[in-house]
This record gives sequence, structure tokens and C-alpha cells, in this order.
Amino acid sequence: MNNFVKKFVNLLLDSVYPNDIKCIFCDKDIAKGSFICNECKNQDFINDNNTRCKICDKPIIENNIICDHCKTSKYHFSKLTSPFIYKGRVKNAILKFKSDGAKYLALPFAKFIVDRLNNEKLDFEIIIPVPSHPKSIKERGYNPARLLADEISKLTNKPVCDVLKKVTITKNQKYLNYKERQENLSNSIVLNDKSIIKNKNILIVDDIITTGATIETCAKLLKGASNIYGCSVARTNI
Repeated sequence: MNNFVKKFVNLLLDSVYPNDIKCIFCDKDIAKGSFICNECKNQDFINDNNTRCKICDKPIIENNIICDHCKTSKYHFSKLTSPFIYKGRVKNAILKFKSDGAKYLALPFAKFIVDRLNNEKLDFEIIIPVPSHPKSIKERGYNPARLLADEISKLTNKPVCDVLKKVTITKNQKYLNYKERQENLSNSIVLNDKSIIKNKNILIVDDIITTGATIETCAKLLKGASNIYGCSVARTNI
């Protein structure tokens, strides 16, 4: 599919897809104004409040507070949060959002993220999307993290600042561990304007969190910020 056709399809989907009357995960009819059906609300891809690491938001054994990885790690961010687990119907929906031009999903995804941020009482002043390389944006037609950041901005009245730029195309991180992911991202992202982030509470936005290495790489660059939080639509259960 060439870029012209892809952009036309994206525009058509954005304008006519009935995302307010179909469940975004299973396409069942739902009440207008809703995004998810009652059946999906009870699925195991919901990142349950009572069984999540208090730092990285990874599902853990009930009654534990912090996962083993976070017990032995130091981060430049304070907390990560994701409303869903990257599996099943959620995984399918996110892949549509990332790779099939389903930009209409940015709004419902952002709504679930903001609900989680409010529940966690995470106070932030600036929203920073995880950057994509210009070549990747040209091929896909958009940066999924930026779309999410824009919708979160509309819901919270907080500004989006594109102060992080990806300057190097990196290998696919799918099969890399935490250390390998950090090495893969090393020097691939740069900070353009330090003054904007000074003494600010920052929210970094990504579509998926796996090990947290991408958020950590971004947070490491934001020296001078007061607090740094990270969020995504979903995180993997590793």
C-alpha cells in the first residue's frame, strides 16, 4: 500500500468508524459513549489494581508490592502505568493501531490511560511522546505515541512537547532483553531543549511497555525534571 492510499484509508477510518458504539476489542455493539463491552471488562487483559508492581506496573503475585526486577534496579522515572496487558484482544487492537492505520483507537486508548493516571493521582505538567525516527513516521504515516499524547493532552489540558528526537534507526526490540534494549537505544534519542523540562513533572507516553527500557532511556535524558512518569496502553506480562 503506497503512502497516498494509506493516508486516504486512515482518513476514511478516522471519519466513519463507529468507535463509540462498538467495543474496541471485540466489535460487539455497546452503548453509545462507551468503548468496551462488559465481557471485555472482565477479561484477564485488564491490568488489575491489586496485583501490579508499584513501580513498573507489571502483574505480580498477589500481596507482593514490588517485582523482583524493580527491587534491584534504579530508574530515572518514578512510576509506570498501563491499563491493559499486551495479550489477546488487546494485542490485536494495538497492532491495528500501530500497523494497520487504525488511528481512531488513539482516543479510547487515551481515555483508559487518563482514567488510570487519575486513579494513581499522578500529577504531571508536560506530556512527551516516545519519538519515532522520521523514516518510520513516513512509512507508517504517523507516530502512535504522538497520537496518544495528543489525545491525552485534550483530555487533561496539558501540553505536548516534542523535545525528544530519534536520530538513529534501531533494531526491532522484540527479542531483546532489558540490557540489550538499553544498548540498542543508546545514543538513538536526543533531547532538543532542556529549558522546557526544568523542574517540571513529566509524563512520557508510549504505546507498549515491555521491559521499560525505552521509557528509561527517555527519562535518563530529561535531567532537571522534578518527577518523570511513564504510561502506555498496555504492558507485556514478563
